[in-house]
Amino acid sequence: KTSILMQEIPGKPVHDLSESKIIELSNEIGKLVGTLHKNGIMHGDLTTSNFILFKNTVFVIDFGLSQISIKPEDHAVDLRLIKEILNNAHAKIMEPSWKNFLNGYKSIVGQAYYAKITKLVSEIESRGRYAQVV
Repeated sequence: KTSILMQEIPGKPVHDLSESKIIELSNEIGKLVGTLHKNGIMHGDLTTSNFILFKNTVFVIDFGLSQISIKPEDHAVDLRLIKEILNNAHAKIMEPSWKNFLNGYKSIVGQAYYAKITKLVSEIESRGRYAQVV
């Protein structure tokens, strides 16, 4: 038997927080994504709107596009998407947010897996349709 438990989280989407708060929370978001990946889950829609801050805790929401996957390429696609979101929706704070995110991610997945995934992110970005993303 399978069931889905849903709960309302009355906090604020990270997307709607101040720039300084987004930078601050990026490390925690990286840790959450690292935990998902370490447990074989690809979120599939990593945007700052899919993280909610409630009572000083960040929650991941909207697993509608998620899938069970241990494939490094899938995890790299997740990271590539949140990098693009940071670049497009939060351009002024992209660099410190991305750096904090990656530090949090690496602290969970470890140096070797981190190196593998970030190399794959670069490879994905070099493909034609992604080439415009910095």
